[in-house]
Amino acid sequence: MRRHWLPDIVLGLWSIAKGLAVTLRNTARPRVTLDYPAKPAPIFPRYRGRLQQLRDESGRLKCTACLACQKACPSNALPTIEGDDQKGREKRAKTYLWDSGRCLFCGYCVEACPFGAIRMTTNFSVVGDTREDLHLGLEQLLEPKGGAQ
Repeated sequence: MRRHWLPDIVLGLWSIAKGLAVTLRNTARPRVTLDYPAKPAPIFPRYRGRLQQLRDESGRLKCTACLACQKACPSNALPTIEGDDQKGREKRAKTYLWDSGRCLFCGYCVEACPFGAIRMTTNFSVVGDTREDLHLGLEQLLEPKGGAQ
């Protein structure tokens, strides 16, 4: 039979009291969980999200299909870029495909573009049911979606 059972009971009650103190202290703290999607989280200005094609002041597409963005992409997220029949700076992209499923959102394509024709928006919602839904063409990349800026 055990003789010193009272210290064990006191030690057990003390550990329970310490655990309850932690629990009660955390119930008084403010909530950090956001109620998404009812209340979207703030997006930082440097966030790199969905790719967007830009137009110049006259409304023409800035992309000249020089393939600099395609060469800079480490994950081959820009597999198809084709230009029209023009030459030099008059050439414009006719086909531009961005595979957001492969994209690392690193921004190398934006940095490599000598004409400032593409940018990363702050739109983080690039979703789809199939892989083909994640392939965005030129027309889809021209119009900003949702939280794009």
